[in-house]
Amino acid sequence: MSVISSQGVNEIIRKTLGIINNKIMSHGEITGYILYKMMEYENTYTEQRYTEQELVDYTMLGILHDIGLFKEDNVKNVADFETKNLWPHSVYGFLFLKYLSPIGDRAEIVLYHHLDYNRYNLIQSRYLHVIELLNLADKMDTFLHLKDERLDPDYFSKYRNIKFSGAALDIFQKAETCYGITENLVNGKYREELDVLLAKRAFSERYKKGFLEMLVYTIDFRSEHTVIHTLATVNFAEQLGRLFRISGKDLRALHYGALLHDLGKIAIPLHILESTGRLSDEEMKVMKAHVRITEMILEGVVDDDVLQIAVRHHEKLDGTGYHKGLVAADMTLPQQIIAVADILSALYGKRSYKEAFSKEKILGIMNSDADNGKINRSVVTTLERNYDNIIKKFEREKENTIGLYQQIKEQYAIMIERFERFN
Repeated sequence: MSVISSQGVNEIIRKTLGIINNKIMSHGEITGYILYKMMEYENTYTEQRYTEQELVDYTMLGILHDIGLFKEDNVKNVADFETKNLWPHSVYGFLFLKYLSPIGDRAEIVLYHHLDYNRYNLIQSRYLHVIELLNLADKMDTFLHLKDERLDPDYFSKYRNIKFSGAALDIFQKAETCYGITENLVNGKYREELDVLLAKRAFSERYKKGFLEMLVYTIDFRSEHTVIHTLATVNFAEQLGRLFRISGKDLRALHYGALLHDLGKIAIPLHILESTGRLSDEEMKVMKAHVRITEMILEGVVDDDVLQIAVRHHEKLDGTGYHKGLVAADMTLPQQIIAVADILSALYGKRSYKEAFSKEKILGIMNSDADNGKINRSVVTTLERNYDNIIKKFEREKENTIGLYQQIKEQYAIMIERFERFN
């Protein structure tokens, strides 16, 4: 039994990235839709053929082609980044998708989506045709939807086979006649068509998990500590779940619930998320809202067991937790396990406001909470008995994650210098 549908994955992406910047998300969905319809036309009326999986992969790349922009602070006008300063978000988006998404083998399509058509002779790619189509789809939305006044009204006649592929424009115009692309963009039906496409193709569990992990990493655009905390919570929760020999179904729900439990922090202001001091009562109220935001993103999209694990990680067994003030009788064992794993992760991890705590201090705090009836005593006892092994296993995974970050940063520095020559 799947904990989330293929269409549900897209809905979570839409909601989460839309919270960060709805203009970028909207531009991505429209560009992805235009790309999809051009490919659908080719599949039906030309000799070009795409498998159903390719259609899904390329459409997802179209939707996420500007994911590098989410790293920028306060993007008010997407067109600014679509017509100038093109390479930073293209390079970062490429590296992000290459290393942190399940479609990394096709990520170079995003890397070159702003490259002028008359410079394609400077690159080698097995995806040149798709790059042509994405380049045109991206420009079409910039022209039609973003209404960038800097674009010449005669742009598509003046720059044919210079800025963009003339053949790609021909395909768009034929697809427009056939499917009414612009009308569907105006009336909103394009979203329904995207949902149908993604619902038609059953994503593998690995594919879906990859996209959800990718979303967690987008929080790193704002807070690396939050990402490490999430990965630690997943690791600790799974290890504790196995020690308690919970069922495979519960273990999978625990994994996804832990993975998604802090997704709502995407909406918390950075000065609160990364505060170096004690939060005021008002700031703490804002911080606590991340649980309700997580619930709003996941409700009706993921399996209810996953949802309840994700949104109950701050509940206490004595009713003093949030956001619903539940008590022990209201909470399942997996929900009580994630509450312990979340605290362990917060205490063990280095944060903007604290250094990592020692083993003795961590276990002292957790035993005190267990003695006071706030968290599960048997889970804390199991943690204490297995503490060194649990931490050792986590540190191995953590090193891989930090190494990945470092690799992305190093490659970005090298690539951005090389690609600026295209300007």
